[in-house]
Amino acid sequence: MFTIDKMLKSNGNILIICKNEVRLREIRTQLAPHFNVFTATDSRTAYRTLTEFDMHVVLSSERMEDMTGIQFFESVRPEFPHLISIIQASTSDISVLKQASIAEKIDKYLRVDVGFEEMFQSVRSAIKQAELLSENLELSKQLKKKTDEQERVMDLFKKYVPEQVVSQTLRYENNDILQGETRIISVLFADIRNFTRLSANVNPSEVVSFLNDFWSALGEPVKMNHGSVNKLIGDGMLALFGAPVSHIHNQKNAVNCALDMVRALDKVNEKYQPIFDSEIKIGVGINTGEVLVGNIGTEDHMEYTVIGDAVNIASRIESKTKSKPNSIMISGATYSFVEDEIDATEVDPLIMDGKSEPINLFEVHGKNQTNIKPIRKGFTS
Repeated sequence: MFTIDKMLKSNGNILIICKNEVRLREIRTQLAPHFNVFTATDSRTAYRTLTEFDMHVVLSSERMEDMTGIQFFESVRPEFPHLISIIQASTSDISVLKQASIAEKIDKYLRVDVGFEEMFQSVRSAIKQAELLSENLELSKQLKKKTDEQERVMDLFKKYVPEQVVSQTLRYENNDILQGETRIISVLFADIRNFTRLSANVNPSEVVSFLNDFWSALGEPVKMNHGSVNKLIGDGMLALFGAPVSHIHNQKNAVNCALDMVRALDKVNEKYQPIFDSEIKIGVGINTGEVLVGNIGTEDHMEYTVIGDAVNIASRIESKTKSKPNSIMISGATYSFVEDEIDATEVDPLIMDGKSEPINLFEVHGKNQTNIKPIRKGFTS
C-alpha cells in the first residue's frame, strides 16, 4: 500500500512506514495538516518512495514484515545519508532503540505510548535538522566548487610562475609583494643553436609542439636540481639557482642541471631530428653573483624577475657557446665553488665593455669521477 497526502505544504516531506494500516491512517491524519505526508506498509514500497521523491524524514515502526526498522535504515543510509530517521518502539522496552541511537544507526526514537504532541515536536525537530543538513550540503557543494576553481587557477598560475614564487606571494600582504631582495645566486642561460634556421621550413604548429616538448624535457633537470625556471624567451631559457628558494649547493646544482640538460637532448632528438632534418643542440652559460630579485611591476601587473650584472654576464657567457654546440661554459665565480667536483678546462676569457678585468671562463665536460674522498661523517682513524 502506498499513498501520498494531496495537500502540498512547505513544511517538509515525511514518510511514515507502518504495517498496521489502521495505525498508519491514524498517524497520517494527525500529521497531514502540518507536513507533506507519504505512507508505506512495507520496506520495499518505502524504498521505492525514497528513490522517487525528495524525502526529509522517515518515521518507521520498530518492526516490519521482512525486517526491523533499524535494519531498514541500515539498508538505505548509504544511498540516502542525509535522511533523518525516527523509529517508534513497538513495546515498552526501548533499550535496543537507545543503543541504536547511541551507535548513530538511527537519529531519534519514540516510546510506544508517545502522544501526538511529542510525536509532532519530534518530527518538526527532525525536519529542521534535515533542512540544516540540506543547507550544509549545498554550502559544501558551493565551497567545493570554489575550491576546485581556485585550484585550477593556481595550477594554471604555476605554469607561468615558479611554484615557490606563488607560495611566497601568498604570504605577502598589500604592497609588500612589490619589495625585492638581494641574493647571491647562480644564473643559467640555455639557448637552442640555430633555431631560426631549423624552424624556417617547419609547420608553425610543429614548432610550437616541439618547443613545448623541448622545454618540458629541459625544465625537468631544473626542477630536479632545486632550481626554478624564471623565463622562457622563445628558444631560450633563464633558470635561477638560489632564488626564490635557496639550496646549500646552488652553484653545483646549476652545473649539474646543465649536464642533465645536454643528456636530455637524446630523447628530444629521437622524436624531432627527423622533422627538422637536423640534430637539436644547445648552449649553456652559467654565472654566479649578487642580484636583485623580486616581484617587479605595478599593482595590476607583476613579474618575478632578476636584475643585476651577474645576469648580463651569464647571458654573454651563453653567447660564447655558439661556436661549439652542446657546450657548457661557466664563469670563474661559479668554477671556484665546483672545481673539485667537475671536469673542466679553462678557455679564452670574456671581455666585456665597462669591465676592467676579463671574466675567466671554463668549459665543463662532466663530473669529476676521480675525486672520491674516503672520508665519512663521524669517521676517525
